[in-house]
Amino acid sequence: MAFTLALALLAGGLGLPASILGAAGQARATAPATLRIYLARHGQTDWNVEGRMQGGTDIPLNATGRQQAAALKDHLKDVRFDAVYSSTLSRSRETAEIVRGQVPLTSLAGLGERRFGKFEGLLSNAPDTGPEFERRRWDPQDALGGGESWVAFTDRVRSAVQTIRTKHPSGAILIVGHGGTNQAILQILFGLPLDDTRSITQANDELYLIEMDGTGAPRLWKLVTAANLRDL
Repeated sequence: MAFTLALALLAGGLGLPASILGAAGQARATAPATLRIYLARHGQTDWNVEGRMQGGTDIPLNATGRQQAAALKDHLKDVRFDAVYSSTLSRSRETAEIVRGQVPLTSLAGLGERRFGKFEGLLSNAPDTGPEFERRRWDPQDALGGGESWVAFTDRVRSAVQTIRTKHPSGAILIVGHGGTNQAILQILFGLPLDDTRSITQANDELYLIEMDGTGAPRLWKLVTAANLRDL
């Protein structure tokens, strides 16, 4: 299915008023000062399937993840990117490598997933540690036993985003991030409160588009395919 349907992101009522394809197809008519950030999550890994908390652990894509990256490449085949960015973790970088074609790829450590400290590698639904993790992960100052607090994590991501925006005040770029990283990017760019940020869940095969032109609030769009029609 092409980029054809609209929905609202369940984060403070933030709207996605039309399709990504519509936005991409209007690129020629968009003002030169507009920056379009296509925001993807890396493809699936075995730890995603198992429900393990990956954090900064470098887990590669599995076969499904590579298929998801190939599908993302097909979705974006008509978009002319100025640059592609990933984190330095292999699941992000490999996804970006599959998608990018001949477009330059830059890997930034600042785009890496939040480090979960003592919880990395553990099952998110484990009865002994899962509830503790859920209780602690959204405490802004809790570093999770040797990991990163949300405050430290978002400061790191903010620095990476500022670096990217300085290099690209306009044009089209792709960022292949992580679940937590992309939550942080949306929080930073849209000024979301933490409660709204934590409600954002981006699947491994979902794609967002952020449009920024400096004339008002950024605009957020989401690709809706047959796989996520339930989000409408």
